Amino acid sequence: MNLTELEKDVIVAIAENQYANFPNDWIWSFAIDYDTKITKTEQISGVVSSLVKKELAECSGEGKDSVTRLTDTGVEAYHKIMEAVK
Repeated sequence: MNLTELEKDVIVAIAENQYANFPNDWIWSFAIDYDTKITKTEQISGVVSSLVKKELAECSGEGKDSVTRLTDTGVEAYHKIMEAVK
């Protein structure tokens, strides 16, 4: 599966978020941009939507109560991204 640099950035940000103990933990959606390196705040919703369409992430809730996590396929993508940067 081809991933954009922004998608890779958001996958890593979700997996390594301060609210996550494991790469597939639910995190507060508003906190994704705490850990992005290149994705701007206004781009996050579109990138997350793309990840959901690719079945790499899932979201639940609305507004300030919304949460996001990586699916098992998203966790696999995260591990591949991290292997590539070694």
